[in-house]
Amino acid sequence: MGVMTVLTIAGCQGCGACILTCPERAIRAAPGSPAVDPSLCTACGECIEVCPVDAIGFRDEGVNGHLER
Repeated sequence: MGVMTVLTIAGCQGCGACILTCPERAIRAAPGSPAVDPSLCTACGECIEVCPVDAIGFRDEGVNGHLER
């Protein structure tokens, strides 16, 4: 079973720092919180470094949508 890294955003305050920082332009503005395009995200972590409220993280998710352990 394959595993892909998924960027998660929880507790976003809407500052937009992650959107401006992403070198791949994988994060875009969306109602509520930024939206991430997983096909563009390279998991570089630059968005995590600039988030002032630590709202961004990664998790490994199986290709069937279930969390791998």
